[in-house]
Amino acid sequence: MALGRPLPMKISLSLLVTSLGVGFVLVGCKGDATGGASGTGGSATGGAKATGGASATGGATGAGGNATGGATGTGGNATGGATGSGGTGAGGTGLTGSGGSTGGSSMGGGGHASGAAGGGGTTVATGGAAGGTTAACAYKLCENFESGAVGALPSGWTGYNGYGNNATTGVALASDQAHSGTMSLKSSSIVPGQERIQKSLAALGATATKHWGRIFYKVQTPVPKTSAGVYFHTTMVALEGTTENRVVDSVQNPDGAHQWIYNVPDDSCCTGSDYDWTFDASWHCAEWYVDVSTESYRFFTDSTEVTSLAFTNNANAKMSSYTAIVVGAIFYQTPPSAFVLWLDDLAIDDAQIGCN
Repeated sequence: MALGRPLPMKISLSLLVTSLGVGFVLVGCKGDATGGASGTGGSATGGAKATGGASATGGATGAGGNATGGATGTGGNATGGATGSGGTGAGGTGLTGSGGSTGGSSMGGGGHASGAAGGGGTTVATGGAAGGTTAACAYKLCENFESGAVGALPSGWTGYNGYGNNATTGVALASDQAHSGTMSLKSSSIVPGQERIQKSLAALGATATKHWGRIFYKVQTPVPKTSAGVYFHTTMVALEGTTENRVVDSVQNPDGAHQWIYNVPDDSCCTGSDYDWTFDASWHCAEWYVDVSTESYRFFTDSTEVTSLAFTNNANAKMSSYTAIVVGAIFYQTPPSAFVLWLDDLAIDDAQIGCN
């Protein structure tokens, strides 16, 4: 059964929530800020060289270093490698006579190339990824929170200060929980208005203002419950433009059940769901869709759409050209104990990503 929603009171950059009656919660805050965008490194591939037996030559030249691939004659084996540096290049391919096999590796400044032994005498050199060894991103934006040190902010993100005593603390990489890999982003505080983190969306182009987003979240249990008549509002994900659009946002009632809402700082929008959910000790998936041109929004939890939140052509939603995404927990009432949230596997793309 749906319970009443509070009528929130505004607080700097975020808000307090009080009871409103039925259906939804509106909240208020003031002041937004966004951070800059991070750059990416280049790559370089060194050449490889192998000799022995009757040889064939091939391969390609990398800027800053040359390499030729070789191959063995019948029955011969050879290994070898050369070091290249700088620039960008592609490794070569050499073919051997029957029975030969070669293998080798080379390192280029800023990149990596390795030679693979070929059955029947084939070697191939391939270029490495720029700036690290993480798997390629299948979407327009991927963040698995595996880059950086425990206790620090993830690489490519900056702090987004809150308004309370925890305004510049309370969020960091952690290794005590992870949806995938070994780390996640952890928010932990008993103080309203804590810090979150932000990342520029400038590199996404048009996708920044029309996209699907997905994030996994987990809340530490038992979840703190507020006193009678006090509703506990927590924002997990927001998009920053001329004002903050809170796209993964919840309000928990005094009984511990929570609803989902879309919210903006001046309380002008929008409808909320029934109080049909409770936080537990499991990882869950939240998805959102935004289209600034049509002032549209949709929300999914664990692959099921919460249709009561959907809207189109809603000027009160105050959508604008988004410049940054902000993640981490910020809440607007004081809980009786610390509220702890982990976030992981954030992604943004032009098509729905899903929770698989």
